[in-house]
Amino acid sequence: MIELNDDTIFDTIEKEPMVFIDFYASWCGSCRMAAPMFERIVTEEGLKIFKIDVEKNPKIKEMLELPGLPSVGFFKNGEPQELVNVTKEEAFREFVQKMKG
Repeated sequence: MIELNDDTIFDTIEKEPMVFIDFYASWCGSCRMAAPMFERIVTEEGLKIFKIDVEKNPKIKEMLELPGLPSVGFFKNGEPQELVNVTKEEAFREFVQKMKG
């Protein structure tokens, strides 16, 4: 997964037609455990996923109301579609399928 920051996230969202972003914090154990699963499932579906440490990037943290950590956001054509707080594989697969449409 490519790491984004406050300066690169908006360019990435606007360039990619459909993209997932893993919002995490380095201190979050659930985030570390779920990240490989997020990447594997999104890649299996032929889509892209990036990550951003919300503790090191306060601009994005202020702009989004994260439901908890880890959260995964789906963006389509530069617009946020949905944010979920999930760590279970089946729930995440359902989210990816729903967003993929």
